[in-house]
Amino acid sequence: MQFFPYLHGMRGLAAMAVLLFHWKGSFPRISMDLKEVRFLGTQWDLFLFIDLGWNGVHWFFVLSGFLLASQLMHSHIDGQAIGQFWQRRLVRIYPAVWLQLSLLLPFTYMVGQAASFEFKQVLANYLLWPASLGGARFYNGVYWTLPLELSFYLLLPFIVLLHRRIGFWPVLALAVLITVAWRLNVIWEHEARDAARVQANALRNLLPGMLAVFMAGYAVTRFPKNLTPRTRYLGLALVLAVYVAWHMLARHAMKTGLDQNLSMLLFWEIGLAALIALIIGLLLQPLSGFGWLAWRPLTWLGDLSYGIYLWHFPVLRLLPRLFPGEWHTTSGSLLALAICIVVTLPLAMASYHWVERPLMNAMARRQKHRSAMQAA
Repeated sequence: MQFFPYLHGMRGLAAMAVLLFHWKGSFPRISMDLKEVRFLGTQWDLFLFIDLGWNGVHWFFVLSGFLLASQLMHSHIDGQAIGQFWQRRLVRIYPAVWLQLSLLLPFTYMVGQAASFEFKQVLANYLLWPASLGGARFYNGVYWTLPLELSFYLLLPFIVLLHRRIGFWPVLALAVLITVAWRLNVIWEHEARDAARVQANALRNLLPGMLAVFMAGYAVTRFPKNLTPRTRYLGLALVLAVYVAWHMLARHAMKTGLDQNLSMLLFWEIGLAALIALIIGLLLQPLSGFGWLAWRPLTWLGDLSYGIYLWHFPVLRLLPRLFPGEWHTTSGSLLALAICIVVTLPLAMASYHWVERPLMNAMARRQKHRSAMQAA
């Protein structure tokens, strides 16, 4: 697979954005104190972009859609190739989760944070089987995205085959139609049960509700590669402006009742994914002024992004329980962030260097050897 340093840096930024978003939600005092700061006669929300950190997940989804589609787009796809692709993806996701659960569950029991564990819930967590499909609640709140990733991995080879048969645009239109229809059905079901509000999580907890988001990344494979730097600069300026305006629209809708805004529930995340895809497409080739995305610290965070994503949330949740203190103060919020980063990064490094990379390399060697034996 071709390596895109800019995109790797984006992955690192997305992981840190999610970390900051969860930190702000877990230790909100500092954001309350600095919510609005008056400067030059204007009120400034210093936590605006941290509030938007939750869409780091959408960056992950779109990046996955592009990078994995790029891997399969021009490959021969048969039963063996599909099996090998699935093996690589399963090894990419599951072992790091198994390591985390094997460490966290005994730890939480020993420190008295959990009295017992139900077999069904433990098994569902190890299998990443969501409650919406008959599984159980996840111990780590960020796990909800992983079944979506796995579902997309299972479907992607067949999407590529369908693309080859009927063309790109029909496949993309079908994905958008499925996503909108699924979300509309969820909204109707909530209304049928006299639900007071539509919970946005219900719209996205299974792949059909997020398929168009992944497919936005898939669509980047069709992005024109012959644009001039001037055109790409102008395009980025326009897309980034719309990206910010799109979020302002969402913030306004949330204040006025996002859960009751049908068009926002149906199309907002699809539009967000399209904007992310355009940004990625415009940065596929190096562009002066954006080289900082390929700086080694950011690409290093990109290497660790999966581990950062997995580990930051339990660190934030366990911190005030293990060390009761003045976490509700501004200084407590800052201390929590510092501790979270100091603890999370080594854990992510251990996950990457001891589990993720060795197993992926071993899988690659095994599949290469098997292919060579079959060709002999």
